[in-house]
Amino acid sequence: MKMKKRIVTVSVVLVLACAIVALYWYIDRSGKQAKEPVNTVAEQILSKNLETNYPPTPYSVAELYCGIVQCIYSADTTEAQLEELVRMERELFDEEFAALNPYESLLAATKADLETAKEKGLVFTGYVLDKASNVSKWKKDGDAYASIMFQLMSRSDSGSGGSYRNLIMRKDSNGNYKILGWETAEAENE
Repeated sequence: MKMKKRIVTVSVVLVLACAIVALYWYIDRSGKQAKEPVNTVAEQILSKNLETNYPPTPYSVAELYCGIVQCIYSADTTEAQLEELVRMERELFDEEFAALNPYESLLAATKADLETAKEKGLVFTGYVLDKASNVSKWKKDGDAYASIMFQLMSRSDSGSGGSYRNLIMRKDSNGNYKILGWETAEAENE
């Protein structure tokens, strides 16, 4: 009888141990599945609705524009995301600048730039945007303008570097700063 009691006790302990392990495994797996998936930078940018939440300052327009450019040149960006990023980029453009850059043409030019960069082994590594206090503002012919400098950083087999651009914006009839264009700029000595 003692032997039978031991077998029952050992069996009960084994069943309880298995149940505890199974419960732990279930809780661990369900906890991982319940967590929100981490959004990529492109997904975060594309989640912005510019119609209802347009960037309020020239600096924030430049910051969003640089973020879009960073995503466009990211190896992780999908074809569908690229198309949406180019659409969003155009939403930041002033009407005149957008008219000069129709969506299909801008998308084709962007894809050509990406292919050229790939052939040259050029990798976009980020951007550096001047401080918000470095935004220049002026008025001309009743229109309000602003500009800010940024640097696009890149690397290739021959080393790393960057190019400076001065982003020029004009305030539209809704009070939003829209990109009128950019020009190549030289780094200012600080």
